[in-house]
Amino acid sequence: MGGLLVIFLFKDHDFQCTYLPNNRVLVDLNDQRVKSIKLDSSSIKYIQMFKDSIFLNAFFLYGNVDFKESKVITREEIKYSQYPIQINYQGIQWKAIWERREDTAVVLSLTKMTN
Repeated sequence: MGGLLVIFLFKDHDFQCTYLPNNRVLVDLNDQRVKSIKLDSSSIKYIQMFKDSIFLNAFFLYGNVDFKESKVITREEIKYSQYPIQINYQGIQWKAIWERREDTAVVLSLTKMTN
């Protein structure tokens, strides 16, 4: 009986179980309608990497958010929240700064990490 009630109440809703903070940030960024790239001058040499949609989506699937370096609008006097996200893509460590705006997720910088 309870199962039927749950199905009836939630059948038309997008239901996701993202309880961990890392997953919540990644899902939130991925749910944005438009992903745009506005790299700073030191990152522009990596613009070709974003022509590969797999590289772009790897941040949302496998990324690790560095919450110590994050800038969140509730804690700081900034217009949009910014999250540094690291991934390992084809054996190379990458770090990108993502900014969450009203309807877009924007990549501000991309850095190839050295070992």
